[in-house]
Amino acid sequence: MAATTAMNESESNSSRGMFRLVKFGLLALVVVSIVNLLVLSIGLALVAFPAEFVGGPFGPLAVGPVVVNSAIAAIGATLVYGVVSRFSGRPNRAFTIIAGVVLVLSFAMFLAPDISGAPPRLFAILAVMHVTAAVTIVAILTRATTQEGESR
Repeated sequence: MAATTAMNESESNSSRGMFRLVKFGLLALVVVSIVNLLVLSIGLALVAFPAEFVGGPFGPLAVGPVVVNSAIAAIGATLVYGVVSRFSGRPNRAFTIIAGVVLVLSFAMFLAPDISGAPPRLFAILAVMHVTAAVTIVAILTRATTQEGESR
């Protein structure tokens, strides 16, 4: 009887933890999309870009790709954070290190042939969006395991 009660409490805590992670993951998705759109808007207001980089739905500085890539980053980070928090005694620290490595690796994207001839100001705005996305996602997701003022 006590084992059944303990198992039910464990399942309840697990489902609450999963719900909390999903909630924070959705929050990260929305916030990182908004933050990157703000960075994009400010960047486009300050600097003129050739039409091929801004125009159309597929330019790297178009709204669609920015929102989609921000959402993909937030979803991927949420999944990684879920795995890390399950297997790590210090999930926030481990996740922050992983996120930092992924951020550095994301700059390899700037070597892609389709944007290799782009003006340096394009790379600057994309780099700022990558950094703000990483900082925003890490800041939000690491709060998912913080309960009652207790940080791990």
